[in-house]
Amino acid sequence: MGISTFLLFECGKSIAANDLLWSINNLCIRDHLYFDTEEEKYTINGDLKYCRVYISDFPFTEECSRPLCFSLFDEPYEYQTVSFKWDDTGEEYFKAMESDDFWENEDLLLRFVYGILKVYPRAKVWVEEDWFYTLEDLEKIKKQPYDGNWCYRHPKLSS
Repeated sequence: MGISTFLLFECGKSIAANDLLWSINNLCIRDHLYFDTEEEKYTINGDLKYCRVYISDFPFTEECSRPLCFSLFDEPYEYQTVSFKWDDTGEEYFKAMESDDFWENEDLLLRFVYGILKVYPRAKVWVEEDWFYTLEDLEKIKKQPYDGNWCYRHPKLSS
């Protein structure tokens, strides 16, 4: 299918990559998820600027199709800002995390993005459509019987 998801913060209000990575690691420990990183790039001051993050609910050696793979960026980072004509706020957003394709892992994606928005409730999740998911949206989705198509439906139009 080839669709990605993004963790967005308002420009200038994003979380330092070091802190975001630490929060993701703690979330994975708390929720019994497997976690790994690679390709870490640091500034000359030792601050994390970029890395790849892998999250799975199965050991990485057992299930190669299960991990969610993300690029994590520290603000500012070239080409990581976005705004949307359909967003009435007119805000510009920083894409702090960008996933690879998550097809057939929608359940794991929901589990992860819900957990990360509980840590950062002002962040938004964008799944390359004309809407965002907020923590409030994900809480409503989590209260319903699981639907594998949750991320392909506008949260304000779903019931």
